[in-house]
Amino acid sequence: MFIGVDIGGTHTRVATGEKSKIFEKVEFPTEDFEKTINLICNSIKKITNNKVSTIGVSVAGPYNFSKKTLLLPPNLPDQDSWENKNIAKEISNNIGVQTVAAHDASVIALAIATYGVGKGKNPVLYYTVSTGIGSGLVVDGKIYHGINNPEPGHQILSKSGESLESLASGSALKRKYNKEPKDIEGSPEWEEAMEFIAIGISNSILHFSPEIVVIGGGMTKHGEVFFTPVKKYLEKYVTIIPLPTISPSTLGQDNGLIGAIELARTVNQYG
Repeated sequence: MFIGVDIGGTHTRVATGEKSKIFEKVEFPTEDFEKTINLICNSIKKITNNKVSTIGVSVAGPYNFSKKTLLLPPNLPDQDSWENKNIAKEISNNIGVQTVAAHDASVIALAIATYGVGKGKNPVLYYTVSTGIGSGLVVDGKIYHGINNPEPGHQILSKSGESLESLASGSALKRKYNKEPKDIEGSPEWEEAMEFIAIGISNSILHFSPEIVVIGGGMTKHGEVFFTPVKKYLEKYVTIIPLPTISPSTLGQDNGLIGAIELARTVNQYG
């Protein structure tokens, strides 16, 4: 039985499943490191009766895949408690089962490349545009990790040092305009944010030359109000090579769990 764990900034979810199917799922608020790990382990024992094959974990980064530890994660509660922690080792020691962890956007990219709109495409680039901005890359069916997982939300887009995330994420728009992103959709301010997002994605396209770019996250949920301007600006900035297919994510809100379960299924590739 495969277990997927999705540790997010506000909620953590634990599920059993296989090949894009979720069998049983529990959810609880994310707390500090020690409390959250205890809740995860207790949930795994509860829903599996200790019959577990492997465990895959998706966690909000940044994540040092070389050392298998988190750096200082800005979106997790009591972030200092998570720094330099080896999540996979902590869970494995408690449950006694092989466990692998990876950066959340990379895990979602794996799900999309294996079971979603990215199936049969190579490479698959995934961008999430929500409270923050992140991405994952899957090449030849495997997550590209690097030493520290890529963090394109922090790419610098101006000489003053402004990052993509500081210019166009949901938290940036709320800070700049004191409004929720949905409340400025279609406005000139929204249009400017969409152009910055397209510039950031253009840079990733030119760096990695993916066959498909899949974009998800909270700011994309109203569809064309997001994708129409982003595609327009991508066509403006990506001219030296053909623009790859641009697509919304199709796996729904369980994409992180589906990816984590797939990570567990293919654990020997990443352990």
